[in-house]
Amino acid sequence: MADDVEITIEQKIAKLEDEIHRINNKLSNDGFVAKAPAATIEKEKIRLAGYRKALQQLQDRQAS
Repeated sequence: MADDVEITIEQKIAKLEDEIHRINNKLSNDGFVAKAPAATIEKEKIRLAGYRKALQQLQDRQAS
C-alpha cells in the first residue's frame, strides 16, 4: 500500500513540475506577455504560485 501512495505522489509531483515548466515558458514568452491581457498574465502567475506551493507540500510529504 505504501508503494501505491509513493507512486501516486511521484506522479503528482511530475505533473506539477510539467505545469510549472509550461507556465514558466508561457510567462517567459515575450510575445505572449505583450499580447495577453494583464488579467490573464496575473491569473497565470497565481496558478504558478499555487502549483509551486503544492509541489513543495508533496515534496515535503515524500521526504518524511
